Amino acid sequence: MAVDTEDIEVMADDEVTEAEPGHEDRRRRVVTVANKDNADTIRLRVPVTATIAAVIEKMYGEFRLTQQPGDRLSCRRDGEDVYQFAQLTLAQYLDQGHCPNLHWSFAGDTGGA
Repeated sequence: MAVDTEDIEVMADDEVTEAEPGHEDRRRRVVTVANKDNADTIRLRVPVTATIAAVIEKMYGEFRLTQQPGDRLSCRRDGEDVYQFAQLTLAQYLDQGHCPNLHWSFAGDTGGA
């Protein structure tokens, strides 16, 4: 089943992400991306069947940016590069132990820390 960026939802700032215990939706996970260039943060509700590439594409669309060769997208926890996992689904990414809290940091080619 193909998943595209239309299946990835942007969450409202005041939307609660935690489900009641025992009622978590394991088909979707929340990815948080902090833009170091402008201090904007987005939260995306992502089907676990979506690829990391689709999440990245949605992120660029929400930040109204075009991907540049020097852009950086990393796990906030350990600094691991996210782009290298573009071909994985979100489920595979998590199953392999990458960035379990799904908090990423973005910095554009000419900005950010």
